[in-house]
Amino acid sequence: MTTPKKTGLFRQFLKRPRDIGAITPSSRQLALAMIHQVDWERARTVVEYGPGTGAITKHVLARVDDRHDFFAVEINEGLVATLSERFPDLQVYHDSATHIEAICETHGVKGIDAVISGLPWTVFPITLQQELVDSMIGMLQPTGVFVTFAYLHALRLKGARRFRAQLEDSFASVSVSRPVWLNLPPAIVYTCRR
Repeated sequence: MTTPKKTGLFRQFLKRPRDIGAITPSSRQLALAMIHQVDWERARTVVEYGPGTGAITKHVLARVDDRHDFFAVEINEGLVATLSERFPDLQVYHDSATHIEAICETHGVKGIDAVISGLPWTVFPITLQQELVDSMIGMLQPTGVFVTFAYLHALRLKGARRFRAQLEDSFASVSVSRPVWLNLPPAIVYTCRR
């Protein structure tokens, strides 16, 4: 059995732009804007969707402690290898987040308190967006939170407008942050609560 080669974000973007959606890792400022939306006193099970090379992951790991159960779901084999090397103690499931129920069962948890996502939602077809959101909501605790971001320049695109409408249809509350200018490209953060 061969060991998957670790890889960088830009190389994976060139290979699979519809799965990666970014050419540079998220900035510290964007990562902090996202993780500050989680109530770390109440959250116990926290999942990161699409951690990529771990730009947000490292900030989550700095925040979690013994009270938290944190794991990640990454579909790209090369990025799983990169994450495993960078964060050897992090449990990374090489799978699609659409299978979050089965992943949670394997992991031994019955629900999720927070999902922090780096997935490129706006490039996904509507069917995949819906499947990802529905499967996540099925596992999200009633007080759970879903946090993701979107690039400012892409907000007027059809996929971005469709995703925003989907969030508003799926969650009781959707808030949008001020732009995070210190990110390439600048982004906003969506915080969604059941």
